Amino acid sequence: MKPLYIMLFLVINLLSFSANAQFNESKKSLSNRIELKLNYSNVNSNQIIPDYTNSTTLLKEFIYKKNPQYNFEGLYLLNEIWSFGVYLGYSRGTYIRYNAEYNNDDDSYFVSMNSFGNSLSYGVESNIQLLPLLLKSENLRFNLYCPVRIGMVSQNLTTSFVTNTKIWEKPVLEFGAGLGLSYYFTKNIGIFGEYQLGQFYNNRYTQWKMGLALKF
Repeated sequence: MKPLYIMLFLVINLLSFSANAQFNESKKSLSNRIELKLNYSNVNSNQIIPDYTNSTTLLKEFIYKKNPQYNFEGLYLLNEIWSFGVYLGYSRGTYIRYNAEYNNDDDSYFVSMNSFGNSLSYGVESNIQLLPLLLKSENLRFNLYCPVRIGMVSQNLTTSFVTNTKIWEKPVLEFGAGLGLSYYFTKNIGIFGEYQLGQFYNNRYTQWKMGLALKF
């Protein structure tokens, strides 16, 4: 299935580029072609932690859906419709596991953390601008666009705190598409928000993010 997702991503962007190539000929040279985005979002964290609701200490597994992630994106505007670039994201605590050991002497449990994971997400991204298809103004402060991304997530897992042993787990595919809205206070500085549907890390199927946008 992975080659199918990659092919779908390429087809969407190629169709967008072909359908709007006319803008390269009819419009003057574009300024502010480089866009940088610094943003915040949530990712899922797989946690196996103590459950103190019972009379004895047990471990329970659950998905924590509000783990913070910090992202950087760099996009290059190829024409008025299509921009293409890369993204990089970092999140702590995407995997947390505790261990509970029973002590026969005093009928108690000793609980300690034995695994902790940090994740790194990376890939390619494309924004398809929608307002230039409807409005002819070149000085729009608002922008409505369709973000499309595909990439991988690699998790660095600490398996021993005594020896500080760390391993990189096998990368996992993630992809998504949705809608985004941005507003520029000045020619170069603005804010934005996005909401996407897709397949994201730790069985997450929706993703939102918001942050600062800069154009150069």
